[in-house]
Amino acid sequence: MKPAGPVEGADQEPETETADLTEVGRYPTLDAAHEHGLVVLAMSQPCMISDTETPGQYALHAEPAAAPEIVQEIQAYENERELPRSAVVPESEIFRHSAGWSVYGIWMLALIACFVLQTNDPSLVERGASSSTGLIGRGEWWRPFTGLFFHGDAPHLIGNLLSGLFFGTLVSRSIGPWRGWALILACGTLGNTLTSAITWPDSFTSIGASTAVFGALGILAGLGFSATLRQRVSLPWARVAAPVLAGIILLGWLGGGSENGNTDVLGHVFGFASGLCAGSVIGALTPATAGASTAGSAKAAHDARI
Repeated sequence: MKPAGPVEGADQEPETETADLTEVGRYPTLDAAHEHGLVVLAMSQPCMISDTETPGQYALHAEPAAAPEIVQEIQAYENERELPRSAVVPESEIFRHSAGWSVYGIWMLALIACFVLQTNDPSLVERGASSSTGLIGRGEWWRPFTGLFFHGDAPHLIGNLLSGLFFGTLVSRSIGPWRGWALILACGTLGNTLTSAITWPDSFTSIGASTAVFGALGILAGLGFSATLRQRVSLPWARVAAPVLAGIILLGWLGGGSENGNTDVLGHVFGFASGLCAGSVIGALTPATAGASTAGSAKAAHDARI
């Protein structure tokens, strides 16, 4: 046999040398043999491509001692090649809905209106802030929700408006604007409720939409987790958990405590956790729309600081 187009970097030996090698694969084209030869070379193993007794067919040879490992690696490579079309969700499948600018606009105007009202009447914050004493002690059930609409100052308001713009529109494009924003507010409300329950009987008060914003981040992570979980037979668990891990990293980066100690870290954590659970459930129930990109969330995080 004569060497037929060896892979660049592979041994190019005379025909008699193939007797010292073991065949690890046969391919119908020379390009296919070259491609798999590169897999062998990536393992730092020598290889050689030769003609076979069947015209138009090519054999890949390697060292006998390394042959079993090489065959496994080639098979793993073949399995990995089959993943992208099924494992990667096209953007057209991920973002099947509009960004919901009108719904975001309603939310934005509501936050601005509440900020103007509380500036003129500070007692509104006292009556509407999320409060463990108010909710648990006095049964003022509206506080976890109304607390999402008040802010400490203008930078606090603007930060949440920008963060909601990025994360909220990603959720809207993934599961629909009205359902998305209803879920975001529900997760924010649940996050505040859990915070009040955990901090009671201590007096704890918080305001701001950031709990809902982190609910949106959690929803995105949950949708991404559900999308990759459906590939669990083919994907390693590290890749399945990647959307959740990315969300947790963003949570730590954006939602950690500030130097002045005024950040509601518990609210951020519980808002994210609520969104994560909700997004995972929605993703499992509606797989056609459950592919929200955590990478998209990560990109948005570069422009949003809560």
